[in-house]
Parts: sequence; structure tokens; C-alpha cells
Amino acid sequence: MPSSKPLKIKPSEVAADTKKKLIPEVNKYFREDWPPYSVLYSQPLLQLPLSRPAFMSSELPNFCKGHPMSSPGGASGPRLTISDVVHSDPVDCALGWAQSEGVRIPFICAANEKRPGGDWETGVVGYEERLCRRSNLSATLGSPHPDTCLPTNYPIPIEGAIYSPDVVRFRQFQDRIESLDMKDWRSLPVISMPPARWPKLTDMGRKYSFSEERELVRNKMRAALRICVFNGYNHVVIGDFGLGNGYRNPPKELAELWREVFLYDPELRGQFLAVMFAFEDDRQCTAKCILDDIAKKTKGSSSSSSSKSKSKSSSSSSSSGSSSSHKSDFKIFSEIFATSEIARVRSQPDPRYAFSAIMDGS
Repeated sequence: MPSSKPLKIKPSEVAADTKKKLIPEVNKYFREDWPPYSVLYSQPLLQLPLSRPAFMSSELPNFCKGHPMSSPGGASGPRLTISDVVHSDPVDCALGWAQSEGVRIPFICAANEKRPGGDWETGVVGYEERLCRRSNLSATLGSPHPDTCLPTNYPIPIEGAIYSPDVVRFRQFQDRIESLDMKDWRSLPVISMPPARWPKLTDMGRKYSFSEERELVRNKMRAALRICVFNGYNHVVIGDFGLGNGYRNPPKELAELWREVFLYDPELRGQFLAVMFAFEDDRQCTAKCILDDIAKKTKGSSSSSSSKSKSKSSSSSSSSGSSSSHKSDFKIFSEIFATSEIARVRSQPDPRYAFSAIMDGS
């Protein structure tokens, strides 16, 4: 009796169908509406001047951690909320939210700095790779806008990013060969920014070891948001940028950096009406990934000392096991951007204007 289970499709097969069939269809039918080009901003913080609009919100943006998934065609828009803890695909969030608000909403996507979409054709499971299998992102990243006169957008400079105004999502799921009906294809802006990867950490993986690396991460955030504002957007969707085992940035400090930028950056504050942090996996725990790596290195180091091998191995195992009790990335961001926590931080003096900072000439 034949199995009723659907045949398992390899990611490489989905990628091949995307490349050979769906991307050419986008170019054939939607090239005028959704031009398949992108723009490399090699130094957004220096390149892009920002003006203060005549009307600008004096309040901070609404910080939204998640919302119910929109339908495949984007028919049901998201409800802005700070209480829901759900699985949410960032691109579906941006498209559903955009339809609900009647505006275009960009998504800041963690990017491979060396080539368009990284290894999206071979089955790598990073979000950019998976998005490339359900959209024409790889084609837009690999096609510099003719006006830029650049032969390629790669490699992306350390504080640079690529802006793709019209990335077309034509597949709901990256692991299925079926595509959406053409009438349900939608486009959204994507800012592709490479996060810091596996930075040096201290305090058991809770903090960046070097202030220079922390400042680099902050500048990457500022650069991505600056591209949004420069291109006329005042809403933005941010996923698990810099998190997960592929990047291992300290999640609490990363969330605090995002908050710091929105609260205190003199050119970005007030430019956004709302920000959504959308986590596809609300159980992902970067803290566990970091502690597991520390435990592995400690165990390897202890093996060279036979007299303390057993005790160190036991300690490492205990550290790894206890990491399961650590908060998920989603939970951490929910707490950092909770209304009460934002109010608490806002009630404190701006750290940039502390007496010591003024005396140092900061």
C-alpha cells in the first residue's frame, strides 16, 4: 500500500526550481513593477544624509515582539501587540503588516558578506538561504542597479549593506516545491546586512569582550536603520539578527543595543513609528549555544591535564546542562522592550550626557 506521506523534497531541488523556473517568471511578468535590482551602500553612516521631516513623531516607536501569522496571500494583516508569543516568519510579518497599514515595510535580513544568499542552493538553513529558496532575493542581490555602475555588490564592506527595494516572495514554504498562485506574489524591501559572527565574549558569554566590537555591532544596526529612513520607511521588521549558533552574539546585550539606538541615536530617534521584532523560532536560545561552545572548549582544554580531567569534564557537563534553563532570545527581547522596561530606561538620565562623558569630551 503506497504511503500517504508527501515525498520529501531536498532543499537543493527547491533551490533549482526557484532558479530555473520562478525567478525567470518574475523577470518575465513583473520586471517593470518589481525591478530585480539592488543597491550597495558601502558606508551608509557616511554616504546617506538624513533630514528631519517636517512632521515627525516625538514619541518612541511602538515595539512589537510578535503577532499572529498572516495568511499565505497576506489577506489578514497582523495585530500590533506586545503580549503574543508566537512563531512568526519575519517576511510574512512584514508583508501582512504592510497590507494592514497600507505602507511598504522593510525587513532587515542577516546576510552572507561573500556571495548572494550564501549557500542557498545547497540546503544551508540560515534565514537568508531559506528566503532565497522562496523568493528572488538571490537574483536581486546579485544584480547591482544599472545606475550604480558596479560590476558586483560583493564582498559587502564591514559596515555596508545591500538594499533590495523589490524582493518577490513567491513561495510560502522554503522546503516545499509548490509556489503560491501568481496573484498572491508580493514584494517587500529587504536590507541585507552581515552581522558580527562569533565575537569574543566575556562574563560567561553575556558581554562583548571588546568595546570596539560592541561599537561595530551598534554601527551595523545604525547603518541598516539609516538605509530604511533614507529610502522613506518609518516601519521596520527585525528578526533574529546576529543570533543563533551561526552568529552567537550575546542576546541580552544585542537587545539592549537595539534599544539604545532607538532611544538615543540623535538622527534615528523619532524617525520610526513602529518596530517589530519577529522571531521564527520562539524557543531559540543563543545563550545555550554560547555556553555549549564554552563548555566544549573547556572540556578540550581540561583533557590536556590528566589530574583534573574528570572534575573539569564534570563541570563542563554541568554548565552545558544548566544552559537549558536560560531564556530564549524571544523572551529576552520581550523583556528588554516591555513597556514598563522602556519607561524605566527613559526615566533615567541619558548616559551620553553623564558628567564623566562631558569631561572626556564625548
